[in-house]
Amino acid sequence: MAQTVIPMDTAINSKKMFYQEGKASYYANSLHGRKTASGQKYSTKKLTAAHRTLPLGTRIKVTNKKNGKWVIVTVNDRGPYSKKYILDLSYRAAKHLGMTQGSGYARVVIEELPPKDQPWPQKHVPDAPGMGLGGQVPLTEPKK
Repeated sequence: MAQTVIPMDTAINSKKMFYQEGKASYYANSLHGRKTASGQKYSTKKLTAAHRTLPLGTRIKVTNKKNGKWVIVTVNDRGPYSKKYILDLSYRAAKHLGMTQGSGYARVVIEELPPKDQPWPQKHVPDAPGMGLGGQVPLTEPKK
């Protein structure tokens, strides 16, 4: 008796990627060098973030909803501890998003990226401000 192989539906077996919208802030420079929840030291020069529930090591694309700027960071800490915010970013990541001038926070979209072993663009920052992965149009047009 021959066995029939039924192809698996990849959509059913693929993990649903995390998506969240809310306000992000960034770490105070005085925390530079302190240990994070992952055991790494916080650096103002790295592209990292703190999130309350995402697994440590998760890579996420963070997009500033106001200006369309985005950056890819790695979650290496827990927080933020204020319920007003969903994410704390390193200074470098916040600077890429345009958050270091003005209020110090931004409304953002967080999108989980597939693991590195799956194909996706490896850039951490776009070629031009306001461009997304693969040259996508920003979420909102920058104000003139």
